[in-house]
Amino acid sequence: MTPGMLRFASCCALLVFSACGPNQKRVVMGAENNSGQSGFAVLTALSGGRTRVEVDLLPSNDPRAQPAHIHEGRCGEIGGIKAGLTDLAPTPAKGGHFFSTTEVAVSLEALLVGPFAINVHDARDFSLYISCGQLD
Repeated sequence: MTPGMLRFASCCALLVFSACGPNQKRVVMGAENNSGQSGFAVLTALSGGRTRVEVDLLPSNDPRAQPAHIHEGRCGEIGGIKAGLTDLAPTPAKGGHFFSTTEVAVSLEALLVGPFAINVHDARDFSLYISCGQLD
């Protein structure tokens, strides 16, 4: 392959990858209601318009599983549930962090045009939010 052909092939590959858009998004999860449970979520585009959502929060004094969802709206202005997530549970392999992995039937592209937020609920009181992260 000549140097000119190599440059052309590199440019084409760059255009193809650029057109595909982001395949992963990292979201900061802020602690709410004095929970101390901040952390992050990583959303990864999968085939078939699906997205893997991994949520990792600091440990809690309460070892019970914590419900989590992707909600319409923004942190502080939470709307209806867009997709349910696997409850977060303490994970010894992650230093006791509360962690979950879920595949949702919504594309990453659709989740990023929201507004959508990941919201984690208190194990004792579903109406009490302990952590929230904005997807946009």
